[in-house]
Amino acid sequence: MKKSPIISQRALTATRNQTYKKSSTASLDLERIKMRRIMESVGVAICSYEAETGRCDYLSDSVLSITGYEKEQLQDMRAWSRIVHPDDYGEFLALDMTVPDVRETDLECRIIRADGELRWLRVSVAFPTDASERIFINAIIRDATAEKLAVRQAAADAPRVDAEMAAAFALEGMDLRLVEQSPDAIVFHRDYRVEYANPAAKALFGADKELTEARIFGMIHPEDLDLALSRLSKAYRESSTSAPVEQRIVRMDGSFVHVEAISGPVPYKGGVAAISVLRDITERKQAERDRLETERLVRENGELYVRLQNSLDGFSSALFGMVKVSEMESRLIQVVRDVLGTEEISLLEVRPDRRSVLRGGARIPRWLTSAPRAWSAGLPLCRLVEGPDGYLIRIGDIRTSACVLCVGERPEPLRLEQVRIWLETICRYVSVLYDNFLVIEDLTREVESASTQAAVPSKLLRLLFKLNEHERKRFAQDLHDSVLQEQIVWYRKAEQMIADPTLDPDTRGKLQSIAEGLLDVMYQIRMTCIDLRPPMLKEAGLASSLASLFELTQLRADYAIDYQLGDIGQALCEDQMLGIYRVVQELLANASKHSRATRVKISLAASAGLIQLHYEDNGVGMDIEKAESAFASMGVYGMKERVHSMSGQIVFCSAPNDGLSISIRIPAAG
Repeated sequence: MKKSPIISQRALTATRNQTYKKSSTASLDLERIKMRRIMESVGVAICSYEAETGRCDYLSDSVLSITGYEKEQLQDMRAWSRIVHPDDYGEFLALDMTVPDVRETDLECRIIRADGELRWLRVSVAFPTDASERIFINAIIRDATAEKLAVRQAAADAPRVDAEMAAAFALEGMDLRLVEQSPDAIVFHRDYRVEYANPAAKALFGADKELTEARIFGMIHPEDLDLALSRLSKAYRESSTSAPVEQRIVRMDGSFVHVEAISGPVPYKGGVAAISVLRDITERKQAERDRLETERLVRENGELYVRLQNSLDGFSSALFGMVKVSEMESRLIQVVRDVLGTEEISLLEVRPDRRSVLRGGARIPRWLTSAPRAWSAGLPLCRLVEGPDGYLIRIGDIRTSACVLCVGERPEPLRLEQVRIWLETICRYVSVLYDNFLVIEDLTREVESASTQAAVPSKLLRLLFKLNEHERKRFAQDLHDSVLQEQIVWYRKAEQMIADPTLDPDTRGKLQSIAEGLLDVMYQIRMTCIDLRPPMLKEAGLASSLASLFELTQLRADYAIDYQLGDIGQALCEDQMLGIYRVVQELLANASKHSRATRVKISLAASAGLIQLHYEDNGVGMDIEKAESAFASMGVYGMKERVHSMSGQIVFCSAPNDGLSISIRIPAAG
């Protein structure tokens, strides 16, 4: 049977309509899915329920985060009756009844999270339909808890400022908004009661709520009440602005704060009120206290400081003439005893086997542990460390042992910082010299051992003196780089204190004396460095260096120096120039210490391959035959050995009360 073209056409149309309807529905569903994915990707909380059945159509993870519930617990729309606050659920019921008439609306409500926390939500609700005419309830949810709390806090913190108070501020040229933001505490008060306080005032008084109605006098330190009453009376009764005054206020926790206050009158509600501005000056007061304490310490310890500097000067000068460790240690113990005012000073050598040996001083302190290595191993070099009943300071190491200075009690001077610095500085002097002296002592023992069998070879002497010069050079460098630099730092600090305009004249004068003493010490350290290592000897030549030495010595000596320095050309090597320079240094030192001369003559010349040095003074002289023991203390033995190291000859000529004459001949280097 042949089909009717009309029926076929109708069937085709119906099929096309059905296909179009399915296509439209699928397209809408796809668009809805895309939109949900986009909004969820930016953290928007979305939920969708079928209005008729209450079945969940869609639920984003952000909804679960806001409510604290699991997805299974929110599959039915009726579950929200347990989540929404009872006082707000009526709005949801009203929405449900008006679904046919309302397509979009916004509301605010509270929910009770799964953990019991109360939160505010802002909800945008829409009622779309799908292709099947089903109605859905779609909701976009936003957590508004923080905003609500901020609004409430702002309302609680809002200042109680009426129009008249704002006008009173305006009369003083103060914008209320600027008053709120001012870093200074501003208080508006009438009849000695607070009407308004800005946030800075609340912070200053440590208040977590408004200060309104607080009594002014209850906020002031009892000892400052009279001062505050005088200041406020000027504002209330005399209608005049008070001068800035310093006083203390009482915070809410009972603590006191120093402030600078100024008060001025303003008309308010037919009477007179006042505005007080308070500024926290705690840091300024502390700075003043620190300055006064510094001035007190300077006044009390000015003489002590000078004494400490003099002791350092004397100790460094004494070190220059020492060549033995034992002499240096004895001098150190004596100086420390004198300054600290105690006999309980000892020097210990702590050996690797944990045995402690007393090198000098009183005794080993009782409080020192039986295993002294435990103390010495952890001690920093030249840093004072407190022990149970005294102090320890590691000076250095003697081969494999540690050398520790012990203060067996707690003397009062060591409570002062400058005395501690002095002790560390003088120990640093000794630490620098320890290694040098040990090398010299070892070489001296070798020389003495060799001299018992035969004369010391000149080559060995040259090596000995070369090592000695190397150690002198290193010591001079150490003095310059450590001790001298520290003195310069202290001098600059003293200059800064002197430049303080708030310093009183008496203290400034004492500080200037200390600064001048520091300059003297720095000069003496520089002179010591020059003595240890003559500058520019190789570059300027022997004659020029000796001339400089004579000029410097003349400034400090009480005798006149006549000298003649001939042209010796290139006849000397560097070691010979340094050797002759050292001999002349020793001659001048002996003239200062022993000769009592008023005139010294020195000549240097070169002839016939020889360098001739002649010394003569008009001092007390000596009996050469009986003076062998005195030669050692006069440094004559050292001069002899130094001349011998240069293959030269030295001749002494003297008689009691007839001065001293010394002739030295050294072969030129050729």
